[in-house]
Amino acid sequence: MMNQLEAVLRKAGDIMLHWENPAVFSKGKHADFVTEADVAVQDFLMEQLARLFPTAKFFAEEKKDNVLTDDLTFIIDPIDGTTNYFRRRACSVISVGAVENKRPVLGAIYDPYHSRMFHAEKGKGAWCGAKRLQVSQEPLERALIGLGTSPYYDELMELTGRTVGALMPRCADLRRTGSAAMELCDIAAGRSDACFEWLLQPWDYCAGVLLVEEAGGRCGNIMGGDATYDKGIPFMAANNVCFEELRTLLQKIKYE
Repeated sequence: MMNQLEAVLRKAGDIMLHWENPAVFSKGKHADFVTEADVAVQDFLMEQLARLFPTAKFFAEEKKDNVLTDDLTFIIDPIDGTTNYFRRRACSVISVGAVENKRPVLGAIYDPYHSRMFHAEKGKGAWCGAKRLQVSQEPLERALIGLGTSPYYDELMELTGRTVGALMPRCADLRRTGSAAMELCDIAAGRSDACFEWLLQPWDYCAGVLLVEEAGGRCGNIMGGDATYDKGIPFMAANNVCFEELRTLLQKIKYE
């Protein structure tokens, strides 16, 4: 199954890189964009995966009426980091996770700019190509923490800014790549130690959750409990050393 998924993602990567100047459209909210490439990549992924897995369902960013059941479901972000993509920042990835009984069983994140394939299967570890991934053991005070700024949600801007100010003295530094899936790859590979966003959608984190967990880390809802996949949540991920301390700190910041 993983080999089939990887082959489809590599072809989707070729489609993604085909456009030099893709048409860009607003989705109606502040800084929320979609390009013609997003749509083309998603259509290709759904068509090819439906052929390979005819009983599977789909839950995708550019698809309307997403509903999650217990059936095998592919959760798709055709281009995670859309603004990076059309601004030519070369930090965008294709992210496809598969859930069954609403829990991740398979995930692959493909970086076509550098031909890097991050992949994980439940119980089989997390990998980048043939290299097994392992989260870091850095404590919070030495942690590099990735963040998403939830730019589409006006009501979260003040909280996000306040969170940045409160975290800066408590960790080594903050990072903002513009791709939540890439942030999760970095945690799985031990290049950073945690990430959070006050509202993140399942297609942004589904594949990455399995990567982080199979690499020895943790993911969940900032406000408590595991990550869920039917709607957006306040999301966080981290190595085991700083996960609980960071969660407690983020909760405190929210209610201050």
